[in-house]
Amino acid sequence: MRDINLLHPRLQVLCRQLVELARRNNITIVITQTLRTREEQDALYAQGRTAAGKIVTNVRYPYSMHCWGLAFDFAVVIGGKVNWDRLDLYDRVGQLGKSLGLRWGGDFTTLKDRPHFELPGYDINRLIAEYKTPERFIATFKEGGAVFYDLVNHWAERDVKWLAERGIVQPAERFRPNDPLTRAEAAALIARSIEYIMGMIKAT
Repeated sequence: MRDINLLHPRLQVLCRQLVELARRNNITIVITQTLRTREEQDALYAQGRTAAGKIVTNVRYPYSMHCWGLAFDFAVVIGGKVNWDRLDLYDRVGQLGKSLGLRWGGDFTTLKDRPHFELPGYDINRLIAEYKTPERFIATFKEGGAVFYDLVNHWAERDVKWLAERGIVQPAERFRPNDPLTRAEAAALIARSIEYIMGMIKAT
């Protein structure tokens, strides 16, 4: 699937920022894959093993971040056509993505994946332990405002919604406006806000 809207809300923002940041650096990119189904992941895993082609992934479903809406792939476009050979441009886009806070597949040690980016801060094994399936995790951010309890007419309603729209406050966190905030949560909120602002500055 190629729909950016299927990604985690915060990753949607960063993905669009990357496309714009690349454009401002005279590089055209297109998003080639976002959320990946069981069938898609297993077909990719079979490639180079039980199916024709070269190995492109080391993991089956659901052990790819794509299956959880936490990764996307891109391609460089030159002269209106996708180009997989200009590794220098993929490396440049990789650095641009890292400047936005994304985890770049070009830094992977086992199987380098230059066209790949992930939202940092998530661990596959922890996701499986907590949510069991990608569908249950995706449901926490797919339905947006349903997880923001007791927010209507709250004095901070506008601010919380602004943060949520930009993926800074994540629906998966079951946000309640009057819940106490730990130091770790405060640090994460501040870091995400700064990351978002810096990304917007670099994109202008």
